[in-house]
Parts: sequence; C-alpha cells; structure tokens
Amino acid sequence: MKRYLVGGAIRDELLGLPIEEKDWVVVGSDHIEMINLGFKQVGKNFPVYLHPKSKEEYALARKESKIGKGHKEFKFHANKKISLEEDLKRRDLTINAIARDDAGTIYDPYGGLKDLKRKRIQIISKAFFEDPLRLFRVARFKAKLSHLRFGLTKDTLSALKKIVNSNEIEYLSGERIWEETQKSLKHRNSSIYFTTLNKAKALDLFQGLSSSYKKNLRHLKKFDKYEGRAIEKWAILNLNSNNISETETRIRVPNNFIKYRVNLTISGELISKKNRPEQILNSFEKINLFRDKNQFFQNLATLKEIGFLNKKSLKDWTELAKKLCKIKVKVSGLKPKEIGKKLKEDRLKQIIEYKDVI
Repeated sequence: MKRYLVGGAIRDELLGLPIEEKDWVVVGSDHIEMINLGFKQVGKNFPVYLHPKSKEEYALARKESKIGKGHKEFKFHANKKISLEEDLKRRDLTINAIARDDAGTIYDPYGGLKDLKRKRIQIISKAFFEDPLRLFRVARFKAKLSHLRFGLTKDTLSALKKIVNSNEIEYLSGERIWEETQKSLKHRNSSIYFTTLNKAKALDLFQGLSSSYKKNLRHLKKFDKYEGRAIEKWAILNLNSNNISETETRIRVPNNFIKYRVNLTISGELISKKNRPEQILNSFEKINLFRDKNQFFQNLATLKEIGFLNKKSLKDWTELAKKLCKIKVKVSGLKPKEIGKKLKEDRLKQIIEYKDVI
C-alpha cells in the first residue's frame, strides 16, 4: 500500500494558504488491511477511515458511479487495483486533483498545476454535474480564492448551470447547502459566493434570497474585508427580506443566525422609518433592548458600517436606548399591571422627548 496527500491540502500549500485539514488517499490496500492496521471506518458503506493516532482521514482509492438522485446516490468501487489516476479523476476540479507521496513527488494527471498558475477553476470531466453539492463547493472556492484573482472557466460555469437545470438540488440535503454557505460566509470576499450562485441562476431556487440579493449585495461587499463575522453577513444579505424564512427552514440555518437576522432587520426598520412612539417602543421590546442593550448597540454599529445611519444618528439612538434602559418605577403600593403601565408611560415620554432628534 502507498499513501498520498491529496486535494485541498496540496492546493493551499502550493498557493501559500493555511492548510485547514489533510486528506489522504491509500492505493493498493483494502478494508481488511486498513482495519488490521488500526484504522477506524467512517460509516458502514464508505471507504474512508480515521488514522489511529492523527485522526486524519484516509480514503481507499476508488471509482464511483451515480445510481440515483442527489449527493449521496453513488456506488463506490474500492479495491487494490484502483490507481491513483482513477481516484483523482472522480474529483471535482483540476486544482483539487493534485497528489504528493511521502517522498515529495507530485502527481498531476489532469493539469492542476497549470491551472493554479493560470488561476483557473476548471472541472475535470463531464461527470462533474452528477453531484449537485459541487455547485455550492465551486462557489465557495471562487470566494476563497478570489483575492488571488481566480476565475471560473466557461466549462465550469456551464456545468454549474447544468446542475441547476437538472433539478438535482431538490434532492440535496439542506444541511449540506448550509455547510458550504456558512464556510463561505467565514471567508473574506464572501459576496463572491453569492454572485457565483447568481451567475449560475441558482438563487432563483431559494425564495427570499433572490429577492433581497440585488439590494443587499452592496451592503455585504462592505464586509468582504472580514474573515469570520458569518452571522452578521447572513443578516446583511437578507436585511428587510420578508420571504427568507422558508429558505432558512429548508437549508437548516441555525437559530442564532435566524434570531440575529430578524433582530438586525427590526433595528434597521426602527432607525430608517418614521415610526410613532408606540411603534418605536414596540420595536425595542421585540429586540429585547431592556434585557440586552448591547445587542442593539452591536446592531447600530453594523448598520452604520453598511451606511444605514451616520455618526450623529448613531449617537442619538445610542443615547435614547441608554436613557430608556435607566428608567425605573417605584413599585411601592402598585399592582403588577400598574407597574407595567407606569413603566410604559415613562418610556413613551422619553421617546417623545427624543422624537424630533432621532
């Protein structure tokens, strides 16, 4: 048996990028030998194993054939006769199909090194479109490598469109779509992920996102300089969207992302519309200002950064929120309902005093 380091680890190392994880391909081995060597299989029917010490993933060289719809409907063929070239051919992009053995020898049967030099994102074969998840993976790679000026080839963009037109995405689990999306949101230039999906006509598949995309893309681009801040980026992209909930449910967006997105939208509407004092107070209650004022202050900072309010407005809204949070009611002799009524009256009075300022 012989092992090879493959995929993203080689690509990123050659590009001078941090290596996030290492994946290995094993040629000339089989399941029994891997188990005898102490490897632990990942799943029952998948030829991938965890190294007994490093816990890195080792996969038997394999070929695969599509037997159904979606991302998981493939039949795998793994045995000692499968070559490294055959294994690399089933991968998605040429730049992800480069391998290196323990002696340092590079194996590049599909021109990945040349495409790294030319900064091209190029599919390996026509079998690319059989896996619908690759639509989102390629969009993520485009975002990840955009600062190095990598571009999609015509063949690659055509393959992405073919995936969309095939309706295969309907059979793709929401969790996998969100996994690729969240990874992309953590990258710098995360807006490129969504512009790539838009070029492939994929945004139309998701109610809410397609309608908010055009008006909010310019706001998201202001966060392209940041790594991380994924929760804010998702909220900005879907700011003031009335139809994103269905998509969030389908692709399993975590509750903290949804809560922040709703919270930021309410804050944006609060500062951008002419609201009555009662509406202002109601919005403050919806975002739980009186339990966690720091969340509102964070919202204001984010909204200022994307141009929703200026420095003076930021100061005015911050001061109003602080004064509202300081309001106390003397509860002596008052019933619970009377306390609530008095507190509301005092808060409304404070808002009215600030009405002309904000």
